[in-house]
Amino acid sequence: MFCSHSKPISKVKFHYYPATARGHQCRLAMAAAGIEFEDVFSDEFPLTEEDKARYFEMHGNTTFNLPILQLDAGTDDEKLYIQSSAILQKINRMGDMKTTIENDPDGDQGAYIIDKAIADANDLRNKYYAGNMNFGNSQEDAKKYVFENFPKYVKNFESQLEKSGGPFWGGSSTLSLADVTIYDAVCFYGVYALVCGEGVVDPCGPTLKEWIARVESSPRIKAYLEGEQYKNLPMKTDNLVVRKMFFGL
Repeated sequence: MFCSHSKPISKVKFHYYPATARGHQCRLAMAAAGIEFEDVFSDEFPLTEEDKARYFEMHGNTTFNLPILQLDAGTDDEKLYIQSSAILQKINRMGDMKTTIENDPDGDQGAYIIDKAIADANDLRNKYYAGNMNFGNSQEDAKKYVFENFPKYVKNFESQLEKSGGPFWGGSSTLSLADVTIYDAVCFYGVYALVCGEGVVDPCGPTLKEWIARVESSPRIKAYLEGEQYKNLPMKTDNLVVRKMFFGL
């Protein structure tokens, strides 16, 4: 279990692979929002037919398996949420993160910043999976992601951050869901997954590096990344074996 929260909150279970991948932004968001949660790992990856049947029984979707956010498990109030982007928004409504920017009395600009950040981060993740050799892609596809696409997206994120002025994403004075999803994409789909591989240089400039350090030093994110719950994840993208398997680095 992780974090305490000032408001009463239902018991939360997060069903996902024993890995970072697309579900990790949800874990980071719950940590940042002060929401205690329990990891419930799938038995295997790829999923067994038994796993697929179990998840279908839970949510009734035939084209989707994980992640699943489960609230009040085993009670009459149980609710399930699926699709990582939708889960992120649900977590944002449950917790106490927010964008804090000037001249935004109704919060509309802050909401847009979060929606756009989720879309931008997913664009990078999609490029990552299009280059990941573990998903049937070629060595050339992997090289294109490592040496072309990832640096290109990092340059775009750096430009956005410089233009908005910070200290957090979109010019917010407080950490928000926008920071969490972009941080996950930049670091766990790039910096920590690729840098230190042969010939790979960190494309992040000083502004982005300072922002990464700022996100990682926020008390709840720091506590999660240094805690046993994160350390006990069997497969992380900062693992050298994973780098070799996915991108040949």
